[in-house]
Amino acid sequence: MEQKENAQLCQQLKSLDHSIFFLLLIIFSLCLSLYALHIQRRQALCPELEGQDAFPFRLCGSALVTGSLGFFLCLAVANWRQTAQGQNCAARRSAGVNLWASLLVFLAALLRLGDLLENRPAEIGSDST
Repeated sequence: MEQKENAQLCQQLKSLDHSIFFLLLIIFSLCLSLYALHIQRRQALCPELEGQDAFPFRLCGSALVTGSLGFFLCLAVANWRQTAQGQNCAARRSAGVNLWASLLVFLAALLRLGDLLENRPAEIGSDST
């Protein structure tokens, strides 16, 4: 019995370590977005600085957020499956709410990434054709 509990604890610690990693990726993506805003601000103040493009930073940040939110969605699905078999109604309801919240946030990130790709600057789209 103790060995099973140790295995569960190790699995939970591994999940927490992965969560920390993906939260750090979200923070890094925020830094990329801030840098992209800095580029746009500099270009607005000095139009001759148009050489640097903010799009790659926005794209990378959006992709990191979307991937990280996908991980958290997977955690929510696993938690929902685990609590669906239990007797605790409050835990089942909470897991369901968290699953819906994770799904909606993930879908919002996908929509934003898709919008970013669709509305990329015209000069980037013309280079690839």
